[in-house]
Order: sequence, then C-alpha cells, then structure tokens
Amino acid sequence: MPTRSKFGARAGAAAKAKAKQKGTEVLRDWLTLTWFTDSTPLLGLRRSVWNWLLLVATAATGYLSGATMPLLIAGLLLLGGAVTVGRAMRVMPARRRFVEGLVEDTRQVAGHPRSTTAVRVPASSRIKVSRWGAKNRPLVMDVTFAKTAPAAPPLARGLLEKALDQVPSPYTESGGGWVYSTDPKTGQLRAEAVPAGDERLYQQREIAYLRSKFTDWFKLTPKHLTDGMYDLQVTDWATREHPTEGPVPVPAAIAFAFGSHNVAAQDTRDGIERACDAEYLRGIEWIYTWSDGTLEITGVDPDSIGAKRKRSARWVADLIAGQAKAARTKDSATSRVTGWQEEVHGDPWVPIAFTADFGSGAFTTGRDQRAVENVIDDAMTASTAGVVWAYEWTVGATTTVEARAFPSNHIAALRKLELKRLRSVVEQKFGGRRSDVDVEVISWEPCDDEAPVALPAQVRVRFGALDVSKAETKDAFEQHYDGLYTACDWHYDWRSAEGLVNLTAVPRLANAIAFPENGTPLFEEMVEKFREGKIYIGPQKGGGEFYWDLNKCAHGLIGGRTGAGKSCSLDIILFLTLWCSDVAEIIVCDPKRTDFTWTPEFPSVIRFAAGALEIVDAVGYVRQEMDRRQTILNKRGVRNLRYLRKLYAEHPEFEAEDGPAPKRLILFFDELANFWMKSDNEDIEAQKVTARTQMEELGQLARALEINMILAAQKPDKDRMSTQLKEMCEFRLCVGPVNEYTSKQILDTNHGTRFPEEGTPKGRAWATTSELGFRVVQVPYLPNSTEDAPWPASVAPRPPHPITGSKDRLRALLAAQGYQQVMVPNSDGGRDPRWVLTDEPVAPPKVQAVPVVVDKPAQEPVVAPVPASVGAAAGTGQDEWDGDEW
Repeated sequence: MPTRSKFGARAGAAAKAKAKQKGTEVLRDWLTLTWFTDSTPLLGLRRSVWNWLLLVATAATGYLSGATMPLLIAGLLLLGGAVTVGRAMRVMPARRRFVEGLVEDTRQVAGHPRSTTAVRVPASSRIKVSRWGAKNRPLVMDVTFAKTAPAAPPLARGLLEKALDQVPSPYTESGGGWVYSTDPKTGQLRAEAVPAGDERLYQQREIAYLRSKFTDWFKLTPKHLTDGMYDLQVTDWATREHPTEGPVPVPAAIAFAFGSHNVAAQDTRDGIERACDAEYLRGIEWIYTWSDGTLEITGVDPDSIGAKRKRSARWVADLIAGQAKAARTKDSATSRVTGWQEEVHGDPWVPIAFTADFGSGAFTTGRDQRAVENVIDDAMTASTAGVVWAYEWTVGATTTVEARAFPSNHIAALRKLELKRLRSVVEQKFGGRRSDVDVEVISWEPCDDEAPVALPAQVRVRFGALDVSKAETKDAFEQHYDGLYTACDWHYDWRSAEGLVNLTAVPRLANAIAFPENGTPLFEEMVEKFREGKIYIGPQKGGGEFYWDLNKCAHGLIGGRTGAGKSCSLDIILFLTLWCSDVAEIIVCDPKRTDFTWTPEFPSVIRFAAGALEIVDAVGYVRQEMDRRQTILNKRGVRNLRYLRKLYAEHPEFEAEDGPAPKRLILFFDELANFWMKSDNEDIEAQKVTARTQMEELGQLARALEINMILAAQKPDKDRMSTQLKEMCEFRLCVGPVNEYTSKQILDTNHGTRFPEEGTPKGRAWATTSELGFRVVQVPYLPNSTEDAPWPASVAPRPPHPITGSKDRLRALLAAQGYQQVMVPNSDGGRDPRWVLTDEPVAPPKVQAVPVVVDKPAQEPVVAPVPASVGAAAGTGQDEWDGDEW
C-alpha cells in the first residue's frame, strides 16, 4: 500500500540518520580520544602520544619497505584502527555518562541549568574534564557555576568543593585528593587531582578549615554567605614541623574580606582575634591588622618583637576590661597601645602609652578614676619598673583615658607623683563616702630641665557634697594645705556655691619687711586707703595687703607676746593717723608710760593720758564728743559723717553754722590691763567703772560717728577686759606665737598657737575680721628713728638704705606744712618737743633725738615756747626689736 511504503521510507530515513549520527559520534570520539584527549598514562607517556608514535612508525616502515609489505602495513593499520575505535566506543560514552552524573550531583550547589526541548545544555559545558587519568577517572576539570548558585560566593565555594571531594580520582586509593583554584578570567573552579603528600592538599584542608572558622568567628549565617563580599585568601605560606606528619605548610598571611560587615566595635574585633588565637593553633603568633572591609592576619615567630607586643597589648586590654567589669559598666571597655619602649631604653615590647575607652557613664568621678589609676599603676610596676604612668581623663559621650609612661626622673613623672600625693592627703582629710574630693592641677611652675621639681602653680579642689561655706571647713583646709609646701604660699579663691576652691601659688611671706619709704607706690596706697578709713596692717600670706576697714569693723583688739612685734603694729597705726592729720586725730592712752610717750609732740594727738584719772577724763571726753557728733547728725538729719560731709559740700552755710565736719577720732589704748588693775583708792575704782561703761557705749554707738577704739593688751582676759567690750572689737590682731589660753582670749580661737615657738619671724601675726576671716600677716618694721634694718640677710633681704623712722618722717612732713618744732616745759622740769604752725615753711630739724618720759601732766604756767635749736633735742626710745636675736 502506498501509505505503508511512505511510512516505511520515513522509518528507513530516520534509521539512516541515526546511524549516520552514531557513526559521526564514533568517529568524533575516536579522533578526540585516540589522537588528542587520551591522557591515560602508559609507560610514562599518554596513550594519545603512543598512538601518534605508532602511526608515524607504521607510516615510516611502509615508506621504507616500499611495495614489499603492503598487506602487513594495511593489516597493522586496520588492527590499530579497530582497537582504538573500540576503545573510543567504550571509553567516551562512559566519560560522558560520568560527566553527566557529576553535573547532576553538583546541580544544586553549582546551579547547573537543565536541558529543555528547546534548549539543550550539554554536560560538558558545565563541567569540562581537560585531563583524564587511570581507571578512566578525571585528573583536571573545570566547573562552571551560576552566579546565583549557593556556591557562587567565594566563602561558600566550599559547598562545591565538598561535593567534588566525593569524585574519585586516580589517587583516591593512595590517599590523594583534589585541590581547587579559581580562574580569575573565567571565574570557573578548577579541580586538580594530586597524589598523597602533595603540600597543596594540606593547604586545601587549611583553607577549608579557615572558611568554616571565619564563618563561626564572624557569626555568618547562610544569608550572609549569599553575599559575595566575603572572601578568604591565603596569600603566603610557611612550613612548620608537624608532630606526626613532619614538615607541613601553614598559612603565613591570611586576608579575609568582610565588606560592610559590622565589626566597628573594638570588643567585636577583640573577640574575633581571641577566638582565632584559641582555636587556630599552628605554632605561630597571629598579628591582626584591620582596615576598611579587610582583616589581614600575619603569622610571626612567637619570640619576635611583634608577637610579644601583641601579647603585651592583649594584657593591657585584659587589665582595662577587668576594671570595667569590676565597675559593672554598661558598655564594654576597649584599649589600644599607642607607644612602645625604644630598644635602646629596654625591652621594645614594653608599652609606654595606651588609650582606653570605657563607654558612656563610666568612671565619671575623680575617686573612681583614681581607683582605676591605682590598679593600673600596681599592675604596670611589675612589667615597667622605673617608670611612672600619667593619666589624662576625658569625660564626655564616653569616658576615655590616655596613659603614658615617663622615666621616674622626668618632669611629667614628678608631676604625676606630686598630683597623686596631693590627692591622697586632701582626700584623707576631707574625702568621704559621700564627698568625692578631687584635686586638679591647672598649671605648673616652670622648672629646670637638669634638676626638675614638680611645683603646682594653680590648683583646683572640688569638694563634691562637702559643705565648704563654713569658715571652719575653709580654715581647716587652708591649714592642712599650707603644710604641704615650703617653697611658696597659696592664695585661696573660695567659690562655695560651686563647691570648689582655686589655689594660686604666690611667693612666700617674707620673714621680715621694712615699712615702705615715702613716695613709693605702696606708701601712697596705704595713705590713700587710710583716708578712706582703712588701716594698713601688712602683707598677708597668699598675696596682697591686709587692710583693716574701720567703716566695717570700728574697733580692734591687738595682743601678743612681748617682743613679738605688737608695738610695731601700733606704731604703724599711730604713724598713719599722725600723717593724715587732715582727716584724723587721736587720743593716746599709755598707762605704762613707756612706748608712746613721744606722741604728744605731734599736733594730731589731741590728748595724751597716762595716769588713771587722766585716762578716765580722756574716755569721758570721747564720750562727750560722741554725743556732740550725734547731735549734729540729728540736727541735719543724716545717718553718718560721710553723709554730713556731703551735705556740707552742697550747703556750705550749714558748715559755717555748725563748724567743720568732725575728723575721724581714734581712742588709742596701750596695755589696757594696766588701766584695769585695781587700786586701793575706791574713788578711782568707781571712775574706772564709769569709764568702762562709757567705752562699752562707744563700742555700740560710735561706728557711724567715726570714733574708733584701738585697744592693746597682752592677755585680755575677763578680769582685764569685759566680755562685752571685747566682742565689740571685731578686728583682732594676735602677734607672735601664744599659748592656747591667750589665743582664745585674743582671737576667740586657737589660731595663735599655730606659730611654732621657735623660728617664728618677728612681726608674724594673725589678723581677722568677720568679713575676711583669719589671715597670716607680716607686720612691717617701722622704727621711731632712722636706722638700718635690724635683721641679718639670712632672715630676709635687707633694704639697701636705712629705714626712715616714723618721727623723722612726721617731722619732715610738719616742717613742709609750715610747722616749727619748739620745746615746752614738762611736769618733771624738763622740756618736751612740740610743733606749732608758722607763716612760712621751714626745713625739718636735723638733731639727734633723746628719750623723753611724760608723766601725769600738771597745771603749769604758760611759758613762751622755745625753739628746738635752743633747748634739748627730741628723744627716741628703744624699739622692742632692738637688741634681740633674730
């Protein structure tokens, strides 16, 4: 039937086509295997090489033999062709099936696409075996994988390698295996079979192990592995002796790319490094270098400097982390060594500088910081002997510290030790569980590089919760701190509201100083201050000058041991009052009739009283003067003399009616106890009681009237001076060292006992007011007559010229103002100097003074004054400092 014949023809054509395809395949396989790809070794050569050699040999034999052996040559060619064709028909399909099976086995990890009816994907396009070995096993093959395959990321390449490790190679039975590499051009994975003992097998195992470990150390998930930014490369190898396997290769340099993986935290990096050190032990020390997106690890000898430095840095990190852990900080602590000891100075792996970050809210108080410093100091002493660690703390978003070691004789080390000493002594005295006292040195005194000495120039002390508004606390601190240094004194700037004090180093208070000469800036200053109602006492410890403000503390008590300089302080007050005669006048009471009998010579001394009744009259006069002044104030409706003078300036007619505004009146009383001594005369004792009452009234009411009492007494106890009167003396001056009883009598405290019995300079005193508190002052030396400084140069610098005496200065001033000195008779039949106003100024007398003792004045006839040039010279008494040993 025609139809059948058509179908048969079609079937026959298909059979022919298939046969042709099969023949073509066999021919291709024969050509490929026999002449090119048969790499099966035979007697040391590949089979394809042997085939070429036999072909050439047969052709050569046929050519040489000519036509004598044609059948033999043809037979050999037919036999060789039959053998090679048969081998090709057996081997090549088997190899194709092997490759197809391998593609199927690795399809999931390598992402091999499947063939479809439309697109056929040959297995050889995915896995190409370029060399085959014995037993028809591959020797070298290249695997192409999809870009989205699980094994495509570099760090996940181990998935494909693990699958390929299951492929038998010619060396499998002998312990060989596969080694892998990636072609940088094609991106294909090349697998090469190597025999046992090949060092590349060890390298391959190390790389596979490192991949798994880095995955663990960086906490990488399968999702992370799909990101192609992770990669591990061993860039250098070294050979180490294995205990059982002999010399084996180990990585010498590793580079791990982690891209944007978050390892910015130092503790994260430190954890990775420590895990590597603990889990990857290869007999070498690993050195880590972190950069943007890459970790480079280098293996070095454990005894090398780099290895020892790494262990030292790790030790510092553990020390810092231990402090953070002990303090239970919320953030982990990190550290970094920033400096190493130079080899010429010692072991080059010893750290000399590091920084530490304790995170936020950690070690914010000075006490906590010092505790950390002490621990570090103790730990470092064992490894860095001979150096001192200095610390610089910064508290902000995080708490950081920069630490640096200095030789023990370096100025920075000396300053650190000095600061530590200051903090220790201050905290022991004023610190507590609730008061975090901290000492901070703002600046240091310059020092000599050859002989450095650490002396603070400015210090700030913060007292935390301690209340420093109390005078007792301030005084205790100043006394405690003053005892720490002998090279300088300190000026204290208290800021009670802020709970701190700023200290500034100032030159030490001189052991002796001369009263400033006329015309010097200090002299002009003290005169100007006196006109404002402020009396110069002397320079004070801590810098500056101490002035007693009569406008605030109207009355004062001066006491002290005999010979300590009390009379000099009184001489200064007298001198300033007499010098400023236009604004002040004075009444001098001298019951002892010794030190101040010279004062009546000068016009500003409106009364001089020595006997008991004279003193009673003098006090009564002052009481009447107080009433007179109060009457004027009441009349003009003002509160004090300052307003009265202002009123007179605006209304001169008031001054014309009332008379000149009263001057400041000072009741000067030396040795008050002598006046209070009881006598047998009851009338005199009754008048003394009246005088005491009047003095108490003066103490209460005389401030606004510019009437001031200056009372001097060695021991003003209650028997010699009433408690009420003493309390009104707000200014106190205690000269020289005294016992506790005397100190409390003069100062109401024990400050006077703080001067040592031996070595206290003359004129050294405690001065106090309610406003200024207690101050140490040095009373200047002001002799009555011009003389050289009485102290040796070993005590204090001596002025280059003699010190001008107070009387000589006053006489020169009076002469310049138009006064003339005259002599008047006294009650003892002698003559005393006085000054009277003349029309023309005259030169001051240049005469040698002689002592004059003024006794109780008596009613004397009026005698014409006699010029001083005719009578005896004015006298001078010995000052209390004369003749004493310094």
